[in-house]
Amino acid sequence: MAVKLQIKADTHMTQKASLREFDLIPGHISEFASDIKSLHGVDVNMCFQCRKCTSGCPLAEFMDMTPTQLIHAVRLGLKDIVLDTNTYWLCVACGTCTARCPQETGLLKVMDALSNIAIKEGIMPKEPAIAEFYNIGLFMVKNFGTVYETGLAGILSLKTGNIARDAGMGIRMLKKGKLDILPHLHNSREMKKLFKKVAKREQELARS
Repeated sequence: MAVKLQIKADTHMTQKASLREFDLIPGHISEFASDIKSLHGVDVNMCFQCRKCTSGCPLAEFMDMTPTQLIHAVRLGLKDIVLDTNTYWLCVACGTCTARCPQETGLLKVMDALSNIAIKEGIMPKEPAIAEFYNIGLFMVKNFGTVYETGLAGILSLKTGNIARDAGMGIRMLKKGKLDILPHLHNSREMKKLFKKVAKREQELARS
């Protein structure tokens, strides 16, 4: 059975979207979908394409494959196409998709699984700023126990050369109390232990 999957031409939808058809055997479960399930226990085949995840996603308009399209592509086993998108990198883990899903497919966990697979396979985000955001965010969590938004935004702006563009917004947010000047420590020692534990586990898995 031929299934149509519409993929946006680019992140800003300035070009006409294209339609591609793929053969799908009824009842077939792709190896890619099975890999996702083994990683986070999410069965993407529960999805019936209601599109509630996409309609609620605050960043869907910037994604070159909507959340609905992405989960369908995973079901089809289109691993290379899925991992080449910016969708899972742009996900901010707000949880809206998971909250709106009537099938409780756990799309948020799918996004997390995809980023894990991409990192292990050496696939980097198309936008360098996204990689920088993740690296700085992990550094903040490791050392402070939580994300230090002011520091993250400031360092990211410096690294990406957008300090002049972002400075005005940052000052306005500080005046309104939306950002803290100094970081707050929250179980930072425990978090460092957790990072070491994960690093050790990853080394063990790499040797096995």
